[in-house]
Amino acid sequence: MKKNLRIIVLFAILAALTAVSAAVYLAAREEVPAGTLRIEASGETISVPFSGLELDDVKGTIVNGKGEEHSIDAQGILLSALLEQYQITDFAEVTVEADDAYSAVVTAEEVAAPEKVYLTAQENGGVKMVVFGDANSKRSVSDVVRIKVQ
Repeated sequence: MKKNLRIIVLFAILAALTAVSAAVYLAAREEVPAGTLRIEASGETISVPFSGLELDDVKGTIVNGKGEEHSIDAQGILLSALLEQYQITDFAEVTVEADDAYSAVVTAEEVAAPEKVYLTAQENGGVKMVVFGDANSKRSVSDVVRIKVQ
């Protein structure tokens, strides 16, 4: 009986710590308005409304971890073109982060590759990063809010 009580108390303590950690994280997180990208480069932060960008047709196929192909047919902009608009040209990698803190990294070489890394409009008004040519689409990031250039 004492062993069961200890386990219950331990789970209650862990649940409380998890709730407190989540509350602290959510309170400290900087809100980015919907449809806006926050670009962080060289110690500066630029807020870019995605709807104000000149978008092109983006078509292609990505493959998920199960080997299933998914067609992309959206409006978007090459990540390289977006960075060039803001004169961000000297970097080693770019981390693209979603609203839920999921992130993926692309190298400068991948960003510079023609028709490889796009930011596309989602139906919900959000922004999605699509990386063509990956064997697994795990670097597709939905609801992108932050782009960190290093």
